[in-house]
Amino acid sequence: MEMLNIEVIKIDDNRYPNLLKNIKNPPEKIYVNGDYNCFNLPCITIVGSRNMSEYGRKMTKKIVEELTNAGICIVSGLAVGIDSVAHHTCLENNGKTIAVLGSGLNKVFPPENMELYNKILKNNGCIISEYEPNEQAQKKYFPERNRIVSGLSLGTVIIEAAYRSGTSITAKFALSQGRKIFCIPNSIGNKNSYGTINLIKKGAIMITNGKEILYSLGIIKKIEDYDCFIEKQNKIKMDCFVNEQLECLDEKTKKIYEYFRENKLANSEILCKVLDMNIQDINMYLTILEIKGLIKNKYGNNYVIVE
Repeated sequence: MEMLNIEVIKIDDNRYPNLLKNIKNPPEKIYVNGDYNCFNLPCITIVGSRNMSEYGRKMTKKIVEELTNAGICIVSGLAVGIDSVAHHTCLENNGKTIAVLGSGLNKVFPPENMELYNKILKNNGCIISEYEPNEQAQKKYFPERNRIVSGLSLGTVIIEAAYRSGTSITAKFALSQGRKIFCIPNSIGNKNSYGTINLIKKGAIMITNGKEILYSLGIIKKIEDYDCFIEKQNKIKMDCFVNEQLECLDEKTKKIYEYFRENKLANSEILCKVLDMNIQDINMYLTILEIKGLIKNKYGNNYVIVE
């Protein structure tokens, strides 16, 4: 198991998630494995049936991809089915995800999701539980943990749910916590549609994509603003990435990168003349920048900045 140092965060600790602190009966302390800075990101919960349909899988991937690209942290329960697809899709899109366990952090359940557990940690997500680290999963723990699954987020998305299910319990908690509930439409007669249809009848917001969730929560002003919003998010991510990469570079390498920032494209001969360096040094610095992912070879000795 990919174990980091498990931290205990009590409710009076300023690292404790603000949204979770405001629910009824919040846990007095949570055990955290991974990056607790995920709590500071806007979070949305994605849950659904363990026995998902192909339709449910596709809709989960579509919605999570759109949310993740918008900088949303995805919260789910590490269960098989929809939960696993939500976590995996988030990671595939370089996003942050939080998994809430119905067991202690040293007793991952279900065991077949151990690889997913490790992948979340390696990608700077986090795993949390209110139970002691060596506590085994128990049936009664899963309804209890569902209040945390919904309590961490601005809203909860129900992909598929039977009429009586753990997913429906999560929805009830979200409703009692004053959080928005979103459901996708499904075919009448499908047993996994009974729960979602019932929730829509009770006022849940029917959605067909992630953009509608962002609009409903006020993250974007209009659905048509989504692409522009994503461009801004990508620029922020790229700026952060560039700053991280530049920190460990020497001044000459930074100087070459600044030339690319101003001109977008250059070749080694031009750089030799402009920066008054020999070709061997220029090629070495270009190789460093290429390895760092800051520039890429276009053709021959020509390089372009990575936007």
